[in-house]
Amino acid sequence: MSRSLPGKLLLSLMLALLVFNTVSMADDKSAKEKQLKTLLRKIDKLKKSIDVKEDNKSSYTKQLKSVERKIGKVNQQISATDKKITAKKSELKALRATRLKHQKKLDQENDYLAEQVYAAFTLGRQERAKLLFSQQNPQALQRNLVYYQYFSNARVALINDVQRNIDKIIATEELIHQAQLELEQNQKSLETQIKGLKVDLGKRKTIISSLNKELKQQGGSLSRLEDEATQLQNLIKSIEEIFVDAPESEISQKAFAELKGKLAWPVKGKLKKLFGRNKPQSELRWQGIVIEAPNGRQVKAVSHGRIAFSDWLRGLGNLVIIDHGNSYLSLYGHNESLYKSAGEWVEAGDVISTIGNSGGQNKSGLYFEIRKKGRPQNPTGWCKAENKFASG
Repeated sequence: MSRSLPGKLLLSLMLALLVFNTVSMADDKSAKEKQLKTLLRKIDKLKKSIDVKEDNKSSYTKQLKSVERKIGKVNQQISATDKKITAKKSELKALRATRLKHQKKLDQENDYLAEQVYAAFTLGRQERAKLLFSQQNPQALQRNLVYYQYFSNARVALINDVQRNIDKIIATEELIHQAQLELEQNQKSLETQIKGLKVDLGKRKTIISSLNKELKQQGGSLSRLEDEATQLQNLIKSIEEIFVDAPESEISQKAFAELKGKLAWPVKGKLKKLFGRNKPQSELRWQGIVIEAPNGRQVKAVSHGRIAFSDWLRGLGNLVIIDHGNSYLSLYGHNESLYKSAGEWVEAGDVISTIGNSGGQNKSGLYFEIRKKGRPQNPTGWCKAENKFASG
C-alpha cells in the first residue's frame, strides 16, 4: 500500500493542475470576451457620435450617407444572388448529367430485358416443364435446369435494376424541377435588386448635385477638404485610444513593421494620386494613394489585423480601417460594399470590401493609406515593388 502512495499523490497533483489550467483558460476566455464587448461598445459609440456630427452639418450629407450605405448593401445582395444563380446552374448541369447516365443505363437494361422476354416467349409458357420432359440424359437435364435457374434469376435481377433506375430518374427529375424553381426565384430576385439599385443610383446623382450646389454657396471645396482631413485625423486618434486595451490575437504573427516592402497591394488597378502631392486647388497633400479600378473588384487586407472601423465617413464614403498592432493602421476608402465588421480579425488576402465610388466620387477606385502613430506613410514603400501600377 505504501509503495503506491507516491503514484497516487502524483496522479492527484496532475488532476489538480489539469483542473486549474481548465479554469484558468475559461477565465482567460471570459476576460477576452468581456474586453471584446467593451471594444465593440466603444467603436459603436464612436460611430454614433460621428453620425450625429455629420447629420448636423448638411441634410444632403445625411442623405448621401444613407443612399450609399444602401447601395453597398444592395450590391452585396446582388453579388450573393449571382453566386446562388451560378451554383444553381452548376447543380442543374450535374443533375441533368446524372439523369442522362441513368437513362442510358435504363436503355441498355431495357434492351437486355427485351431479349430475355423474347427468349422466354419462344420457349412458351411451360419453359421449365419442357426442359424436364425433352431431355433423356439426366446430366444434360440437370445442367439445363441450372442454366434455366441462372437465366431466371438474372432476369429477376435485371427487372429489379430497371426499377431502381426508373426510381433514380424520377428522383432526379424532382431535384431538377426544384432546382429550376429556385433558379427562377433567384433570377426574379436579381431583377428586383437591380431595379432597386438603379433607383438608388438615380437618387445618389441628385443628392450629389444638390450637395455640390450647397458647397458652392458655402464657400467652395477647400474648407470641405480641410474639414474632412480633420475629421479623419480625429477618427484615427479615437481608434488608437480605443485599441490601446484591445485583446491580443491568439495567432502568432510577424510584426507589421517587419513587413515593410513585402505587402501585397490591396487591389490591382491604376495609380492616379501620389502620396505627398498637393490636392487640386489646395495646400493639403495626399496622405495616401488612389488606385482606379472597376466597380465591384475585390479589395483585400494587406496584412493580419483587426477591423477597427467599417462604416461610412464623409469624404471617404464606405471606409474600412484595420488595426495591425503597434500603432499601425491601414485605411481603405470609397468602397462599394463592406464585407467585414468592426472587431473581426482578418488575415492578409482576406476580402474586406469591393471597389466603388462612395463618398460622392465620380470615378470608381480605392483610396489607400498606411499610418504609424497617426502619421501617414507612403504606401509605395510598404507594398511589393514588382506590383507597381501605372501612375498618372
